[in-house]
Amino acid sequence: MQKIGEHLAELRKKKQYKQTELAEKLNVSQQVISNIERGVSAPDIELLKKIADIYNISLDQLVGRDFIATEADGIERRIICYIKQMDEKGKELSLGLVSQIVQHRGSNDGNK
Repeated sequence: MQKIGEHLAELRKKKQYKQTELAEKLNVSQQVISNIERGVSAPDIELLKKIADIYNISLDQLVGRDFIATEADGIERRIICYIKQMDEKGKELSLGLVSQIVQHRGSNDGNK
C-alpha cells in the first residue's frame, strides 16, 4: 500500500492544486503540506477530515484504503481489482463493453 503522504500528493496533483493553494484552504503553511507529502510528518485526523471535505471523498478513499464489501464474490473482487488498475480510457472502454453485454443479454431474455 502506498504511503499516506505519497497518496495525498497524488490526490492533490489530480485536483490540480499547488501545495500553497491546498495549504491556504486548510489554513496551514505550505511547509506542513510538503512535510506530510514527503513523509516527514503525519497529518492528524482533523486535518485529514478537512482534506477529505475539500476533495469531496471519504476518509477511506483519502488514505487509499481499498474496501470491497464482504458480499462480493470472487469474480466481483477480481473485476474490481482489474478496474482499479486501469487508466480512465480503459475504464470507459470496459463500461462500454459491460453495457453492450447487459443490453445483449436483455434482448435475448425475451427469446427463451
